[in-house]
Order: sequence, then structure tokens, then C-alpha cells
Amino acid sequence: MSAVALVAGGTGPIGRAVASALAGEGFRVAVHCRSRPDVAEKVVAGLDGDHVAVRADLNNLDEMSELLRRIGRVAVLVNAAHPALRNPAPVAGTTPADLTAQLAGVQAHAALCAQVVPGMRDQGWGRIVYVSGALMSRPAPGLGAYGAAKAAATVLTRYLALEEGRHGITANVVAPGRVTDPDEDEELTPEQAVLSARLLERMALPTFPTPAQVAAAVLTLVRSEALTGQTLWVTGGEPIGG
Repeated sequence: MSAVALVAGGTGPIGRAVASALAGEGFRVAVHCRSRPDVAEKVVAGLDGDHVAVRADLNNLDEMSELLRRIGRVAVLVNAAHPALRNPAPVAGTTPADLTAQLAGVQAHAALCAQVVPGMRDQGWGRIVYVSGALMSRPAPGLGAYGAAKAAATVLTRYLALEEGRHGITANVVAPGRVTDPDEDEELTPEQAVLSARLLERMALPTFPTPAQVAAAVLTLVRSEALTGQTLWVTGGEPIGG
């Protein structure tokens, strides 16, 4: 039986591209969703091979445990799941509830890693990739809670790399900037259009990365025996500080 790769948040553009890339590597892919099993099933239907759609609230340990019981021992975890930012606000206007909602993504990442790492240790091999984002180091107005949560989960992933490397487990981060999907039409708000134009001016490359290009970076980390504790910035050459 093929080794299992779990893609948490597998119904978004990046998650779908990662699922496709891992299926192409011969993994049995479990495409996770939180609330849209119909979309997850559609993603699985588009993959070649024996794959599965799974649903769980990753902040519910019972649901997470049932998900993992269903799919079996996980060899590769790619976590592209994160709560949506419902109320963008300046830091001084961020409510405790808004911050708690974002930090739920950090808690879910830690709990998910805690569940899959023991099995990876047993088999002497494992790959963990967290999909973060440029906003953890390149601030944008109103997105402080989101950026802070992404930064926190990134640090946890780097600690995993330090603690689990001797067990054959690597833990890395892919941090995309703005990503555009050539297969989907996207309408930008005036504010988003202004920000996109500014980002393009800062980038070395003439176009924003695509989900498939982000997935290619994830695959590099999954394949590598030497890379751990690293952050790959998939930003089209946008200089990132911090």
C-alpha cells in the first residue's frame, strides 16, 4: 500500500495543487476539508489513483482522531489549513475574539503534528510542511492577527525540525506571497488592486506565483533528505524582511 500524504486544507487552490503533486509522486493522498466534503470529493475525483476525501474540524480532537484512524499512518503532512480572516482590522482595533480565531490555526497545527509525529518516528521517516505566508514578515494593513498566527505556526514548525530530525523527520515551511490561479477568475477590491500593483513593482519576476509553483516548492521539501527547519519564500522574488 502506498504511503499516506495528508493535505490539510486540501480544497483551496494551493491545497488542490499540492494534492495533485503528491499523487503524482505515488502517495495515497487524503484531501482534508473542514466544511465542504463535496469539494474535497471533487478534488479526489480529479486525481489518478486510490485517494480519499476526509472531513474534520482540526480544533476538535475527536474529529481529528477519527480522521487519522480512517486514513492510517501519515508519512507526509502538508498543512495548508488556516481560519479565514473575517474581520480585517488594525492591530489597535483587533478584538480578543478576532485574535483567538486566528490562533486557533496555530493550535490545530500543533495538535495535528502531535498526532502524526509518533507514527513518523515509528517508521523512521516523515515529512511535515507548513504553508505559511509572506504576511508573517511583510506586513499589510489590517492583517496583523493573521500574520501573527502564521508566524507562530512557522516557529513551531522550526522547533519540530530541531526536535525530530534524529527520527528521520523533516519539518519545513513554504511561505507564498500573493498567488494567482490561472484557472480561476478573481475580482479584486480597489484596495487589493493597489496592493497587487505595489507588490509587482517590488518583485523580481513579472508575474505572481501560481498554486502549482507553490506545490513544486512543497514537493522539493518532501523529496529532500537534507532540508529541515527552512522557509522557502515563494514570492516571485519579492524582497522579504525579518
